[in-house]
Amino acid sequence: MENTYLNWYELSLSVLNYEVSGSPRTKDFERLVLTGMGGSGIVCDTIYTALYRKSKIPITIVKDFQPPGWVNSNTLVCSISYSGNTLETLNTVIKSLNLGAEVCVVSSGGKLVEIAKERGLPHVVVDKGLLPRAAFPQLLIATIKVLNTYGVNVYEDLNKLIGVLTFKDVTAATSRELSYFLKDSIPVIISNFNYYPLALRFKDELNENSKMMAKVEIIPEWAHNDIVGWERPVNIDIIRALVIWDDDPTIEFAINYLKELGVKTYVLKPLGDDLLTKILQGSHIAGLTTTYLATLRNVRAEETLSIDKYKKFLQNRTVS
Repeated sequence: MENTYLNWYELSLSVLNYEVSGSPRTKDFERLVLTGMGGSGIVCDTIYTALYRKSKIPITIVKDFQPPGWVNSNTLVCSISYSGNTLETLNTVIKSLNLGAEVCVVSSGGKLVEIAKERGLPHVVVDKGLLPRAAFPQLLIATIKVLNTYGVNVYEDLNKLIGVLTFKDVTAATSRELSYFLKDSIPVIISNFNYYPLALRFKDELNENSKMMAKVEIIPEWAHNDIVGWERPVNIDIIRALVIWDDDPTIEFAINYLKELGVKTYVLKPLGDDLLTKILQGSHIAGLTTTYLATLRNVRAEETLSIDKYKKFLQNRTVS
């Protein structure tokens, strides 16, 4: 796992040249649905955030077995599933197609690519053989490319975007430091809305790679409920706050508040020139941090027995 994360730049370089197969049936759509689960679903959150303030149409994320009831021929559904066999995503795609929606696909293969090829749907096939969470940069770039065929401009310069992944030494050093900070703790990741995908990514990586419980809080909502819970925590000694920095007075308020309460707090300042590059570099830190933590905790980062158990449960469900 560690080597895969360290090779993110090289993995990203390869996908820059991958073609978008198939052609859009129409570019005339009024709503965008992003659908995916787990390591693929976090791409949905990242794209959503990147488009949030500049999109002229409504955008919705679906992490479920079915699309919203309003999906129709005026809707673009962008589906992301690394395996191509994620039941929730497959179900959403099939139901969206039945409702007349325009659908595009990002995957490494499986049933989703089969559907895309059969119907001539726009799709990008990424490299096989990776764990979905470790394929994040490939899935992100491929999604940006396929959305661009519809005139949805997420990011202009992909070479610039992946350039932030070349800071391997700095990223690894930060990750080592952060892994020792979070060891034997219950991490609470706090960010503002801009960086909620990175906060969620950190939690997911801690769950899957490090086998640790963690929670995410998003400012300003944090200040309307969770903030009170810190007044009398059950055991403040095992709690660690990881705050993702943004040039935002509410972030400074949160940091000062936590420190006043004696909460051990780490402020992470991702590298990059803009929101998307910072989310990507922060995700690089999250991956390495959690694999280092896996070693410290004597667990296998690549193993996810509970998810395997859930997938076996899903085998009894059919796509309808």
